[in-house]
Amino acid sequence: SLAAFTIEAWTYLGIDIVVVAIRFIARWWQLGLRDMKPDDFLMVIAILLYTAETATAHYVGAVWNGLANSGYRAALDPSSREYFMRVEGSKTQLFGWLVYITLLWVLKLAWLFFFKRLGDGVGNMSLKINIGFVFVGLTFFATFFGILFVCWPVHQHWQIYPNPGNVCQTAVSRTKALIVITTNLATDFYIITIPMPMIWSARIAMSKKVGLCVMFCGGFVTAVFGGLRCGYVLGNNKNGPQLTGEWSCRESFVAVLVTNIPVLFPIILSAFRSANGKISSYGQSSTKNKALGETKNDSRFKMTTLSKKNKKFNHPLSLPAETMYTRFGSEEEIIGTPEGAGGAPVRRDANPTIPEEDIKVTTEWHVHSMHMDADGIAREKKNREMGFH
Repeated sequence: SLAAFTIEAWTYLGIDIVVVAIRFIARWWQLGLRDMKPDDFLMVIAILLYTAETATAHYVGAVWNGLANSGYRAALDPSSREYFMRVEGSKTQLFGWLVYITLLWVLKLAWLFFFKRLGDGVGNMSLKINIGFVFVGLTFFATFFGILFVCWPVHQHWQIYPNPGNVCQTAVSRTKALIVITTNLATDFYIITIPMPMIWSARIAMSKKVGLCVMFCGGFVTAVFGGLRCGYVLGNNKNGPQLTGEWSCRESFVAVLVTNIPVLFPIILSAFRSANGKISSYGQSSTKNKALGETKNDSRFKMTTLSKKNKKFNHPLSLPAETMYTRFGSEEEIIGTPEGAGGAPVRRDANPTIPEEDIKVTTEWHVHSMHMDADGIAREKKNREMGFH
């Protein structure tokens, strides 16, 4: 019902406002306003657009009763209330299309900027991201102006009589639906493919690979909701205007949510670990263990401890040897740090039983010399020839 959807739509908006606010405040706290990245500010623009879209969908149902320039069966009196509501409803539908498109493409830009700061300088990711910017920009203008000018002149978008035809019936226009679903899916699938090769070739557990892939593949979920929205448009249902408005809000809600998950997940996980660490340390004894001295002087192995070196984090996907799970909750390295001889990668397993300090093992070799006379050398040679050692 209309009342139920009104509650649903504004609840979705409230949830996304809270999510974006948490993300923005957390990033501001971590980095400061001057060091925040473009995708952080794009999310503020996205939530404003989503608010406008929700208000538009509300108007379509609550104010214009889901009416537009489609679905009527006879000529209407231009002075009638229904005629007026259909005109205004059609204008609102057109505005809703344009806001919906702008919101989705702003979220696509946010994904690209997010991948840029994660993987800039990694293999050919920079090239893929730059191509993505061009692709997203071109498809945005093609989609936006395609929706606006596919029906010409523009005023036919809200023309009631004579019937302007399906292409100008904004709420149920098959042409508009096909334009949006084609460009939307194409850009979503391209953006999804950017981090996948790096994640799949990373040296981490399969479960973590799957988890990261799911996290970065929110576009698939958004695409499903977009398909449902366009399906109602293509079905030319009598309730098409109302249904398309409802599914626009649902798709936008999911799109905003999944775009923020990769940023919020490590922040929430870090906060959880910090809180858990404080609780654990509170329950531990305050006494300190004394350091153990060396007990055996004649040991063949001399064991010394090295202080653990802290390395500045640059790019969790970058080569060589930055750690994805420094941000995503694991100490296990995706790509080993090139600290070995000759630049060979060195990997440290994340074993909780090993102390935090690295261990250096030094082996002492004892070489003994032995002098033999000529007879001794002859005997040694003979023994070797006979197989004695």
